Amino acid sequence: MLLADVRQLKSNIKVDFHFSNKIKILFSSLLAAVVLLLVISWGNSMGQKISQAKIVIQTAKSAAQALQFFYQDQNRYPTATEFDNQNLMLTYMSNFPLPNYSSSNCSQSFVYKRPDPVTFQLSFCLPTAEGGYKAGWNSIGK
Repeated sequence: MLLADVRQLKSNIKVDFHFSNKIKILFSSLLAAVVLLLVISWGNSMGQKISQAKIVIQTAKSAAQALQFFYQDQNRYPTATEFDNQNLMLTYMSNFPLPNYSSSNCSQSFVYKRPDPVTFQLSFCLPTAEGGYKAGWNSIGK
């Protein structure tokens, strides 16, 4: 009877060992899948940030050019109130108001300031560094 119990115990240990390997393989597979999903998600997120940064930069450059047209017509840059006036700014820009792309860096994309009639500052926020601009706030101005 004792010999039979030892054989049964040995058999159980062997089964548990094989079962343990199956768990290890399953766990390793699940871990690899999670890592793969994280890498894919990070890649998609990074691609979206780069695309958004390119759009914000292009929009800022277009807005700066429109502000130059305003200056040519008015011999001054618009006040902050005028800049917020959609009817007025659509005379100089085809897409106004400027789109807002919130990101983890900034809650808004653009801020316009006119310290005096012959200067302006258009600040824009990027979710990631792009095109020679850093992540976060950057400025274009005269």
